[in-house]
Amino acid sequence: MPDLFELIKTIAVSAVEARRPVEICFGTVQSAMPLTVRLSQKLVLGKESFIVRQGVTAQSFEEGDKLILFRMQGGQQYLIYDKKGGL
Repeated sequence: MPDLFELIKTIAVSAVEARRPVEICFGTVQSAMPLTVRLSQKLVLGKESFIVRQGVTAQSFEEGDKLILFRMQGGQQYLIYDKKGGL
């Protein structure tokens, strides 16, 4: 019976995730060459996890830059939207 419960739970979580295809999050550039971005204390991602707009390269960022990221459904890829700034 626990297997049935886990299956129902998985289906429910998948249904909720399907309603949120994109999530906005923030990260901090750890290194520009090669590009690595820290999303949390335990999660640091490399360039293979990111999608960028045309004309944007790793040289566009410096260590310590705060980035606005869009996490694609499933969490495997992130779009680097822009650098975080203030008014």
